Amino acid sequence: MSRNRDESGQYAEEVTLDDVLAVFSEVDGPVVTTGDVAGITGCSDDTARRKLSTLRERGLLARRKTAGRMLYWLLKPADPTPVDPDDPIFTDRPSFSSGQENLSERADELLYGEKA
Repeated sequence: MSRNRDESGQYAEEVTLDDVLAVFSEVDGPVVTTGDVAGITGCSDDTARRKLSTLRERGLLARRKTAGRMLYWLLKPADPTPVDPDDPIFTDRPSFSSGQENLSERADELLYGEKA
C-alpha cells in the first residue's frame, strides 16, 4: 500500500484520532478492536494499533487483553471544573447580612408571595 506525502515530503496522516474515536459510535457494543478500526477507517492494523495506543496514552481509552485480542473502550471524560471542597465559598461563613432575621423560615413566602 503506497502512502501519500504532503508538500514537505512527510507522510500525510490519512486517519486522524477523531476518525478512530468515531469508530466507537459505528460498532455495536462498548468496545472496539484494532480490526474494527482498520476495517472502518481503511487503515492498516498497525496504524489502527498506533492510533488506539495514542488515545490510550492521552487518557481517552482503556484496554484489556482477552482471548488473544486487545479490547479498547472509551473512558468517561473527567470533569473539566471539579469542585474543590476546600474552596472558601463552601467553608467560610457569609461575610454580609441582609439585616433581616429568620429569612430561612420565610423562604416560601419570599419566593412565592404571601400565603392565601
